[in-house]
Amino acid sequence: HGHKANKENLAQPIVFNSAAYKVKFLGVSSNVQSAPDKPLPTYNNYFIGNEPSKWASECRIYQGITIQDVYPNVDVRYYTDRGTLKYDILVKPGGDVSKIALKYEGVDKLQVKNKELVISTSLADFKESAPYTFQAGISGRKEISCKYVVKDNVMRFDVKDYDPTTTLVIDPQIIFCSFSGSSSDNWG
Repeated sequence: HGHKANKENLAQPIVFNSAAYKVKFLGVSSNVQSAPDKPLPTYNNYFIGNEPSKWASECRIYQGITIQDVYPNVDVRYYTDRGTLKYDILVKPGGDVSKIALKYEGVDKLQVKNKELVISTSLADFKESAPYTFQAGISGRKEISCKYVVKDNVMRFDVKDYDPTTTLVIDPQIIFCSFSGSSSDNWG
């Protein structure tokens, strides 16, 4: 709006800046298995390229997948919730919270500010809220004190006063972020 296209503008290359980072669980056990859950009634087809042997059809879609025994008696469950990707760390009886370590690769800086995990990239900062951590009991959920601890781009959890004989759920949540730096929905 308000700008006229001319030959000079059309000849200029369009530059899109991007950033990517990878999160790895460190020291995982050798017997990791995955278990999908909550199948959806639809499926996807993937017909990419010209080689039919690389095509896939009627691929089932699930609402969640649990990666079992990432550490002994510690599972990680990835799932969708109201259109967003979430993950929970499930520390079952016998699991050791101190073994959980996530290495962030490709980030400029990883730090904790105001109880949130701040992931700084060349494009923008992304945040995960303070991890909502709880244990289920007879009277419902009991919230447990948990905070992020960061050193050398490795994030761990500091959990206080929980019952090691009951499953502990650590539930971080990515705070809405976008490539434009907006803090709420934006549509092009």
